[in-house]
Parts: sequence; structure tokens; C-alpha cells
Amino acid sequence: MSRFQRGQVRNLAVPVAPGRRIEPSMLDTALLSICGDVERPACLGPGELRSLMDAEPVADFHCREGWSRLGERWRGVRLATLLALAGAADAAGYVTVGSGEYTAVLTREQAQDEQVLLALEHEGGESPRPGGFPRLVGPSDWDCFLSVKSVDRIEVTREPQQATAATIALARLER
Repeated sequence: MSRFQRGQVRNLAVPVAPGRRIEPSMLDTALLSICGDVERPACLGPGELRSLMDAEPVADFHCREGWSRLGERWRGVRLATLLALAGAADAAGYVTVGSGEYTAVLTREQAQDEQVLLALEHEGGESPRPGGFPRLVGPSDWDCFLSVKSVDRIEVTREPQQATAATIALARLER
């Protein structure tokens, strides 16, 4: 049985997403904030995130543009680890992961999945493109637009926030 979805072709390139520009000099000082309904709000830099790395999943990636990448190896920090670090409230049912105006909203159940992480490495190395990491990565059956690049914040809430990921990503397909 093929791992490609209907109409998909193999792609060996890493796509560049539209959005804000991150200069290479910013990578060493980039911060990730964890806020919202948490006991211990946090701002973590690259070194702190690296010290928390606890996941190395392999997943297929299928884009609605019609291409796929199979068996992608990632290394990073499980989203569940970051939620525990910040003391996310049990009653908070949603997690918004964002990069600038681009936001993906996950249910708490999705966020706690052991295959969901903020990747800091891909295929054994750091991003070949400035600003690609940390990157939200999930299971092979996720919609491609949930893969948020250059994550700058995680917000834990009791009600779902406004998600922009699908609208922004799918608008590219209409061009």
C-alpha cells in the first residue's frame, strides 16, 4: 500500500512558507513564550529548548499542493513536555501555536499526543533555512498547514482562539 495520498508526488525540497522574515543573526536569541492558562509562564531560548529535547519521530508529510515527503526524521521537544513545564491548567482545552500572524489551534488532546513536538532538527541537522525552527510537527495524518514554522509562542486557553493557518496556507493554492 502506498504512503502517498491520492494525487501526491514525492518532493525532496523543503518548502519555504510565506510570512515574516527572520534574519540569521536572530536565531541565537529567538525566544519562545508559553503563556495563557499556565502556572509558570515561560520564555525559552534555543539553548533551553535544546536541553529539553525528548522526541525523535519519523513521519510522512503530505501537502495539499500535491507533493509528499516520506519518512521525515525530526528531533525536538514534545509539546506535552512544554505544557508540563509551564504548568498548563487541567481545565484548559486548547493550545494555540503561533508564528507572527500564523496560528494553529490544537485541542489539548492533540497537543498531548507523543508525536506532536517543536522540532529543532530535521534529518539530523538544523534548518537549512534561517527561521525554520522551532517547527510544530505532528503525525502523518495532520493537515499540512498545522506545521507551523518559526514558532514564537504557545498559548494555553479554555476556549479556542482564532486559527489563521488554514486560511493563510490554503490561500496560496488559489493563486
